[in-house]
Amino acid sequence: MRLRIPNRLEDVFLALDRAGSALERGDVDPACRTDVRLVLEELLVNTVRHGYPDGRDGSIEIQLDIGNDMVRLELRDDAMPFDPLEPEPPDLPGDIALRDIGGLGLHLARSIASDFHYARDEHGNRVVIRFDPSLSDEPAP
Repeated sequence: MRLRIPNRLEDVFLALDRAGSALERGDVDPACRTDVRLVLEELLVNTVRHGYPDGRDGSIEIQLDIGNDMVRLELRDDAMPFDPLEPEPPDLPGDIALRDIGGLGLHLARSIASDFHYARDEHGNRVVIRFDPSLSDEPAP
């Protein structure tokens, strides 16, 4: 699946539906489909909400490749530079109800992925993530 969307939240959810359909057609394990959707949603929503602080129009390209033993997700955007691997993992002890909202999504995305790479070039940000369905052990909802 290859898709280009504008940097609007309503288009993020259309992209999630398209990705979900592609994963289902590709007969990807339901637990892995859930992992891919969670990571894709986290990254797309973060890009739309924080990547364009000047309010300009932008675009996000999504490429989803489904293989026999892996799912590869590539995102490209023309947002401001942001390396999702750069933030330190959050400090998790204590009562989660007392924590500030935010900061866990990227940590979760990095934890779920089998492989996670970031690069910045003249076209913008590029993130490549691989998922190994054999490592997706959580039951699908």
